[in-house]
Amino acid sequence: MPSPIALYHNVVDRLKRTPDGLMVFMARVGMGAFFVRAGQTKVDGDFNLTSSALYLFKEEYKVPLLPPEVAAYMAAGVEHIAGGLLVIGLATRLSAATLFGMTAVIQVFVYPGSWPDHVLWMAALLLVLSRGPGWLAADSLVCRLSGTCGSDAPSGTPKTQ
Repeated sequence: MPSPIALYHNVVDRLKRTPDGLMVFMARVGMGAFFVRAGQTKVDGDFNLTSSALYLFKEEYKVPLLPPEVAAYMAAGVEHIAGGLLVIGLATRLSAATLFGMTAVIQVFVYPGSWPDHVLWMAALLLVLSRGPGWLAADSLVCRLSGTCGSDAPSGTPKTQ
């Protein structure tokens, strides 16, 4: 019977072999879905701002430099578009960078006390930014079909010169 320490090291060794693509997939889909759901809370079925969303942008969020209506529509649009693209893995790094920037704005101007949540979101988005979309992403398919995979191609994707 192996000792508890040996079992622990065995588990850690197996975890170290977790493919980047699996971790990126989970971060990408989880964060994308999170932001799409956040966007859905701001609009009704016809993509009109809800009264509660407008109230929050007027009274609580108070994003500088933008009228509340503009900020609310921008937030809902970015959350739906960038979040949706992140889920399917299309324009992945651009989408992750956009949501990373949005999270930074939320942290600095809206909810500075919610930094533990924002650090978690930014860590997941940074993983996607640094590792790319992973092999199970529309970007990977586009890369393979176009034959234009560069040095930052997802793991398992053949590189072209």
